[in-house]
Parts: sequence; C-alpha cells; structure tokens
Amino acid sequence: MQLIDSHTHIYGEEFDEDRDEMLARAAEAGVGQMVLPNVDAASYPRILDLCAAHPDRLFPTIGLHPTYVKEDYTSQLDYMERELSQRPHVAIGEIGLDYYWDTTYQREQIEAFERQLHWAAKLDIPVILHIREAFADAFETLRRVNLPQLRGVFHSFTGTREELEEALSFLSFYVGINGVVTFKNSTLKEYVASIPLERLLLETDAPYLAPVPKRGKRNEPAFLPHTASFVASCYELTDDTLITKTSENARRLFALPEY
Repeated sequence: MQLIDSHTHIYGEEFDEDRDEMLARAAEAGVGQMVLPNVDAASYPRILDLCAAHPDRLFPTIGLHPTYVKEDYTSQLDYMERELSQRPHVAIGEIGLDYYWDTTYQREQIEAFERQLHWAAKLDIPVILHIREAFADAFETLRRVNLPQLRGVFHSFTGTREELEEALSFLSFYVGINGVVTFKNSTLKEYVASIPLERLLLETDAPYLAPVPKRGKRNEPAFLPHTASFVASCYELTDDTLITKTSENARRLFALPEY
C-alpha cells in the first residue's frame, strides 16, 4: 500500500518552480494521495486549482488557520462558509489555537475555532486541528462545544506525554506525526508509540519540518518515507506494516477513494 501524506501545503509558492517534478518524486517514493489543508481565503483558490488537476491524488480542505485570525477574521469565515456549500471537502482545516507567536487575537481565535467546529459537525466531516502552546484552551473548547459526532486529527502533534494522553481521551480523534519526531532534540520519540496504531496518521506539513536526514531542506511528500521508517522503529514494526495501517487510517478518516 502507498503512503498517504495526511497534511501537506504543496500548493504554496515554495513549490511554484518545480511542482510537477515534486509530485513525480512523491509518486516514485511511494506517496500516493495527499490532503491539502487550507490556511486562509487567499490560499483556497490555489488548493482548488491543484486538486482539480490531480483529482485522484490531491484532496482539498477549507478552514481559517489560527495564526491568520486577524481583524478581518469574520469576513474570511463568511467567505469560507459560502464556499463550503459549493463543493465537497475532505475536512475543515486547518483550524485551532496558536499562542506561540502572538496572543493579540486569542479571543477571536477561540471564536473562529468554535464556529468552524460547528461547520464540521453539521456537515459530518472531520477537522484538522493546529494546536500550539494552547492545548488547555483547545481541550476546554472541544469539551464546551459538546459535539459528540465531531472527529478529526491533532495535526503535527508535538505536545507533552500528558497532553498526548488528554488528546487521546477524545476517542474519535487521530494524532498526526511528522518529521519533528526524528529531530535529535525531540522527546516525542520517547512516547510516540503510546498512540494506538489505529489512531496514528503520518504527514509532512511540507514545506516545513523536513525529517532527518533531510532536515534543513524544503520538506516535500517524497521525504515522508523517512518519517514512516523512524516511527515504525519506535513501534518495533516493519515499515510496510506501519505504512499499511496509517494509510488505512487516513483513508478512513478523510473518506478517500482507493488509489
């Protein structure tokens, strides 16, 4: 079975010079399908164009990333809500809370997060959660909205062992792991195998967070096998077993077609 990159920003301008070649490299590396998370209104048309050109491999989401929540956040959300009714999306995302860079719009981030969670529940599609330095508020928000049908993934998980345990208490949520787990200074490798295998997803978050031995380079989906192999060793599994399971998980969560 081929790998599925459950979170990749290959629509970004970082790939404008070699996008076709990059996609070819991904296929050669055994990475078939990819989920393209939206970040704001400006990025959305780029995602649609790219997914339309590769409908069997690339799948769009829609959502307002927390670091893009600014003065115009309500108009951005209004735009996205209109677009939601125009075509299918495999998820709402990436959405959530990020207090790492700036907390100026903390209240607005929470309001945007709640609104988008309700979209996902109403449409019965998953959410892709971006949570950074904000797990306490994110967990509290998820409990407060009290949407039993809600499901999704904690993308690019880099929290503590205790935060992982709390994330796993949301039983309809998966945990997305990327190249960070391979970094020398990351403690995630010590407890990543406590994620139940049936709730594990793999991702690149390209162009960011390239795994060892590609660290420092522009990340791309072709690098995902490095992360897969590292995580497989943490679980004491073969690469093929881990790839099969995580791809099944991604296909199930995002309702992706066979490829």
